[in-house]
Amino acid sequence: MQLRQEEFTHPTQASLVRLRVFQQPEGFLVTEENQGAATVVRTLGLFDVREEAEASARRRAAQLAEQGYKAG
Repeated sequence: MQLRQEEFTHPTQASLVRLRVFQQPEGFLVTEENQGAATVVRTLGLFDVREEAEASARRRAAQLAEQGYKAG
């Protein structure tokens, strides 16, 4: 089950990034989906605690903001 999704776009590049947090039987999965010429999905981590998964997604969102991506 998906618990969270954030989308980011870059002002000068044709790319979209989605950060997602899912609840899985094994724990909480954090993924990053990059859509450009091709779509690439990366696993950012599998966490036992939801708060750790949310913190991982927030850290990645901050990194994307530093690279010029805008939320929304």
